[in-house]
Amino acid sequence: MGRIFFILKEHLRAAFIRTVRTFVSLMKIVLPVYTIIYILSLTPLLRIFGDFVAPAMKYFHLPGESALAFILGNFINIYAGLAVIPQLGLNSKQITTLAIMLLISHSQVLETSILFRLKTKYLLILLLRLVMAIIMGLIYARL
Repeated sequence: MGRIFFILKEHLRAAFIRTVRTFVSLMKIVLPVYTIIYILSLTPLLRIFGDFVAPAMKYFHLPGESALAFILGNFINIYAGLAVIPQLGLNSKQITTLAIMLLISHSQVLETSILFRLKTKYLLILLLRLVMAIIMGLIYARL
């Protein structure tokens, strides 16, 4: 019985060490990205960019201001995008259209940096998520 307890203790110790190393490795990516995006969100740069792409939101039957929710959802995280929605005065169909797009394509900066670190086809995945969000947004807006 003592031998089993010792083996279990060693496995848990090794798993804990690997978990801490993985956490530290991810934080080296997450913290700088979040910090940079947060600082940019305090400047007018994201708002100017949102105004620039706002006409494209008309294809989704969304008001121009909803571009800000999509941009924040992609550059910061899904919660930032969702936090903008109540202030836009959207109807239920518009909220659903925007939510579908955000669910497919969100946190692109953070998730792409993690995929880059994992040495995957990060640009292909980024492009696929953006294209699918656009396609699904167009389809749902037409229903």
